[in-house]
Amino acid sequence: MNECEVVAAAVTDVGRVRRHNEDSHLVDTDDRIFMVADGMGGHAAGEVASAIAVRRVREAWTEISMRRHLAAYARHGDADARRALFRAVREGVMSAHFDIVEQASRDEAKRGMGTTFTGFLLAGGDAVFAHAGDSRAYLVRDGIAMQLSEDHTVIARLRAAGVEEEAPDEEEPAGQGTAPRDRQRWRGVLTNALGIGDVTRVATFAVPLYSGDRFLLCSDGVSEYLGEAELGPILTEAASPALAARGLVDLALERGGADNATAVVVKVLEAGETVVPREQRDREADALARCPLFEPLTPQERLRALRITTPREIKPGRELPGMALGDRVAYVVIEGEVVLASGDLVGPSGLVYPEALVAGTGSVRPAAATSELTRLLVIRRADFHELAEEESDLGVKLYAALAGVMVRD
Repeated sequence: MNECEVVAAAVTDVGRVRRHNEDSHLVDTDDRIFMVADGMGGHAAGEVASAIAVRRVREAWTEISMRRHLAAYARHGDADARRALFRAVREGVMSAHFDIVEQASRDEAKRGMGTTFTGFLLAGGDAVFAHAGDSRAYLVRDGIAMQLSEDHTVIARLRAAGVEEEAPDEEEPAGQGTAPRDRQRWRGVLTNALGIGDVTRVATFAVPLYSGDRFLLCSDGVSEYLGEAELGPILTEAASPALAARGLVDLALERGGADNATAVVVKVLEAGETVVPREQRDREADALARCPLFEPLTPQERLRALRITTPREIKPGRELPGMALGDRVAYVVIEGEVVLASGDLVGPSGLVYPEALVAGTGSVRPAAATSELTRLLVIRRADFHELAEEESDLGVKLYAALAGVMVRD
């Protein structure tokens, strides 16, 4: 199996206002690891926090044990290998969190320091991401940019709750109620970061690689000045990742440059032999977007949720077992059809055995049989509940969606 080939580059700038560059980054094409961290804290402690994060995560992600997880993931890609890799990726970032907390506790000048973190490593035909804070990860595919990460900020939470941010109104006096100026104050307030608080949430997800893909990791000194729609043309038309990164940072500086600005650009030259055909990828994405369990999620949330799924093919006439991978399971139909014992047909985007995901369920409906070669995604009950517990905001949406499915059934 051919390995994925990538080229990458980074550009960072202190900006037009700040005295210190508190951003840190890593471009390591040999170990196939890429990161951006944006530090915060007085007395230049942000520089220390972001540097600790990049150094400690790199150490963790290049350990021999991680290499074993990567090899198993690329070789087998089964549920156990996937869970082990994601756990190791997350634990590597958490080790940086604990290191930052410990150093801050020993030095009064560094109290309160912390950092955002966004990074990924290549595993087989996938990019496996870890994220905390408001530094961002974008994918540019077919010239179109898509934000992969979610901002862990107060404003992002308000938007998720349906509270829209209004445009500034010059005629509205400042300081009255929830004026736009008041909301502007909360734009950069983080709800999650490394080194801050006892509990830090590290979101993990995987993205399949395709030849020609571009990935951008950047601090908010870049993302605050460039819209998502602008990123596709810039990254696609630039002659190299270095020129793309330089162009992004220069544009951020031209538009204000009030913060440190860092951009890491990675281009996939050859995705390797494990690539799923484009037509199959499009069918899978469409089925998942319409599945009642995943439909209420944002594209970014769907990426995070998909890490608990395992692909499987069932031949014509075979029954779908209610137990698999050592637990009760539900199935999402991607291609083909499944015939329930009742005679009802479940086609692409449909759910089979949704009741298996409910805690305490002792049995599921009679086994289903496929009417043709069928591709499915398997979801273990234990993995479903673990994801919901680890990422409470995502868990609320998943449980609400599952309840809706159960009521309709």
